[in-house]
This record gives sequence, C-alpha cells and structure tokens, in this order.
Amino acid sequence: MFIVFLLLMPPLHQDQSYHAFADRRTIIGIPNFWDVVSNFLFLIVGAMGLVAFRDFPSRILFLGIFFTAFGSGYYHLAPDNARLFGDRLPMTVAFMSLLAIAISRPTLVVPLVIVGIISVLWWRLADNLWLYGFVQFVPMVALLVIAIQREPRLWPVFIFYGLSKLAEHYDREIYSVSPFSGHTLKHLLAGIASWYIYRWLRLRDQKSGPNPTQP
Repeated sequence: MFIVFLLLMPPLHQDQSYHAFADRRTIIGIPNFWDVVSNFLFLIVGAMGLVAFRDFPSRILFLGIFFTAFGSGYYHLAPDNARLFGDRLPMTVAFMSLLAIAISRPTLVVPLVIVGIISVLWWRLADNLWLYGFVQFVPMVALLVIAIQREPRLWPVFIFYGLSKLAEHYDREIYSVSPFSGHTLKHLLAGIASWYIYRWLRLRDQKSGPNPTQP
C-alpha cells in the first residue's frame, strides 16, 4: 500500500530554504560555529554506547549516533543538499536500529537499516522525501506505543526529541531572543534524547541480569 502511495504521490522536494539557518556566525575560523560544535553530545553518547554495549543491534545504533556528530558537523560547515546527505545517513541508521531494538527484533536490524539507507539514497537521487519521512516517522510511533504500553523510561526520549523539533522549527524566533539559535538548541536537545536512549538500554540490561555480551 505504501509503495502505491509513493508511486502515485507527487515528489516531496527538499525546500532549499531549509539550509538558511539563523545563526551564521564564524568563530575561530569555523563557519556556523554553534551549529557545528553543538553536535558534541552525539559524539559523547555514541562513544559511551560503543564502549558499554557489545551486542550487534546496540553497536549499530550507537555507531549511527556517533557518526551523526561528524555528519551534522560537516553539513553545517556549508549547508546544502549534498552535505545534508551525510547528515541524514547516520541518523537514519540510528533510527532504524533503534526500531529493531525497541520491538525486540534484533534480526531485523540489517534489513531495517538497509531500508533506511535506501530512503536517504532515494531522496538524494530522486529529490523525493516521502520515503525518508516515513522512515523517520515509523520508529517514533513504534517507540511511543511501547512507552505507553510497557516502557515508561522511554518518555524522556520523546520529551527531549519533541523539544528538539520545536526548537528546529522556531530557529529564527529563538535566536532573536537568545544567544543561541533554535537549531543549535535542537542539536543539544536531541543529544540529550540520545543519552536517555543509552540510559534506557543500560537500565534494561541491569534489570534482565548479567549479559555475556556485555563487558
């Protein structure tokens, strides 16, 4: 059904005004300084996860979070569609591996991640965001259902991720009344959300008892 939808709907193009972020200050020679360096939380949380977990799904998840710091930082140095591809690719890997972990289907990590990568490639080659939007939307809905039904420790992930999307939307308005732009705050809030994912998995492992795959 969704494939039919994709074929029948007109392409959803990337709005080029998306790249026009509010804070364009160059500091110590780094263009768009705060939007670049505010990705440091992804680097920290990704590294923490790679050290803490040895199971394949978690490694892929935190590898995606780790490289999001570099992809987003690279994009924000000179925002355009080509660099945005490098930003979205590791994020999609993180989203899809998180979905496999949340629904307790570790064997789906590889196929879901492949679907995620295809969605980013399709956007880049066909300039059509529908599949990428679907890949972003479905994991969040699945996590919301899981949080409601059995896992309240996921609620902080939704709260901070939701706040990050609001900050992103009000990029200019926030920058007009604060030292930092909404997009800079988006990175920080999303980084906190990723830390709560790390915390959720650590607490889940502690509750389930010793795991021979953990150090």
